[in-house]
Amino acid sequence: MADTDPWCAACEWNLESFAPAENAGWVWRLIDRWDSRAGFRVDRRIVEAYLRNPEAAVPRAGYLFLVLISAVLMLLLAAVVVAGLRFLLQGERLPIIPGALLLGGAWLLRPRLGRLKKLLRGVHVVPVTRAPVLHNLVERIARETGAPLPDVLALDYSWNAYAAVVGIRRTKVLVLGIPLLLVMGPQHLVALIGHELGHLRHKDNGRRLLTQPALTAFGTFSELLRPPRGNAVDLRLAGSTAFLFTAWQAVTGVVSLLLFAVHLGVHVLDSRGSRRAELRADAMSVQAAGSTAAMEMVDLSPLLPELRGYVRGHVPEGRQAGDHWRSMLTLARDRELRSVAVQRQLSIRLGASLLASHPAPGRRRQWMAGLPYALPAVVVSAGDAAAIEAELNPYAAAMHRWMVG
Repeated sequence: MADTDPWCAACEWNLESFAPAENAGWVWRLIDRWDSRAGFRVDRRIVEAYLRNPEAAVPRAGYLFLVLISAVLMLLLAAVVVAGLRFLLQGERLPIIPGALLLGGAWLLRPRLGRLKKLLRGVHVVPVTRAPVLHNLVERIARETGAPLPDVLALDYSWNAYAAVVGIRRTKVLVLGIPLLLVMGPQHLVALIGHELGHLRHKDNGRRLLTQPALTAFGTFSELLRPPRGNAVDLRLAGSTAFLFTAWQAVTGVVSLLLFAVHLGVHVLDSRGSRRAELRADAMSVQAAGSTAAMEMVDLSPLLPELRGYVRGHVPEGRQAGDHWRSMLTLARDRELRSVAVQRQLSIRLGASLLASHPAPGRRRQWMAGLPYALPAVVVSAGDAAAIEAELNPYAAAMHRWMVG
């Protein structure tokens, strides 16, 4: 921590101070500093408001505003489709061109429901027959928390976990990263699954679908209108052609910049709701696994960059990759958790941003600590923990084969 600004561990004095990268220009350093400090203050206010009154802290005004923008954009999209079809149905050569352009623009702005086949590309779908104890654990957590049971359980090779609802049938998918499962203890796993099922229970994916047009349209148009780099001289243009090209660059560049500013604005507005949704999911994590395990699970987040180095392609001969990685990660995890307080607070500084979709791990831990202490609703027995480890080992072996090529 020698290269960071000092802060007070008791009162958080100077914790919002953040030194941007030295190799960035002065404008970007100023923006980074402002974004970090503003994000720090917003995170603190969200946590404090949620502790005072969880119901009052549920996002409403900002979310409804984004839904309204999305509804207007969808009406415009429908009008564009109708206009494009009318042009095409006229059958004349000239109207066909604007008709095709209008329909092409409508296609770019169409709502994305997601595709199950695309989501499952590169992941291992885990049937009940291959991992009955893991499936049973997910069922127990869903039952105890009142969350819907995912339709598909899958494993991938990331240090991440997420729940998604995709397709016209709105298929619920729970994806767990194998390295993340190897580093976690049994109750940490309950906390992780409880958190992800919390997103399904509160229908966060459905909320995201309703605001998707507002979150994507302005950025898409900004990208389409962004002029190419280089000036008229670089492209060897001269005379009126050079003038028209420069004027076109200036106009579309300004419009593209304004659209990107709106794109950033709606994402800043959305990020506040996203961070509250994460705290809401954390409440289910506490309910499922108990306060101690849920807080330890969150404490692991700032430690993951350090722990990644223990998952390597080299595995001693005669040992299974899953057992080898798990033993190393468990030792490193328990060692790091004994001195995690500084990393926890440092994460509050480094993870602060107006655009962050999650509160910093330290803030999430701080919020959990302010809740009434909860005992676990789901406890993993030693026998079930050993069975889950055995069920994960074949997938860890597949990951090892993928790593060594």
